[in-house]
Amino acid sequence: MKRPFAVTSLLFAVLCLTAWSAIRLYASIVNWNLLTEFASRPGPIYIAATASFWTLSGLATWTALRRRNPRSRTYLAIYVLGYTFWWWADRLLLQIASPNWPFALGLTILLLSVAALDLFNKKAISYFCQRERHEQTNTNQDTA
Repeated sequence: MKRPFAVTSLLFAVLCLTAWSAIRLYASIVNWNLLTEFASRPGPIYIAATASFWTLSGLATWTALRRRNPRSRTYLAIYVLGYTFWWWADRLLLQIASPNWPFALGLTILLLSVAALDLFNKKAISYFCQRERHEQTNTNQDTA
């Protein structure tokens, strides 16, 4: 079965978030001394820890989606909602100023809506629930 567009767009979204987290991890390691010197809040350890967590969990979710794991829709929902919650908590609790919060809120709602539409798309659901093409089934209907 060919992969539906909804699944492809979900794979792309997870890959973008994972790449962004990997870039954050790389930048925090490369600029460790600079971040420590200027005492940026909350510090390079927090940036590296959260970036590595989201990079690894994104890779796991992406792999589950690519392998058509039946539980990958659940993993994806947890990943997207968790990332959204973390992003807003980080934004509201740790950043000093948030002048463009209405735009960020609107964009968050839009992206979560698109992810939900793709996640509950009938073609995407059937894609993950489809059994293997060459699965052996018991054809003997005799019961003893």
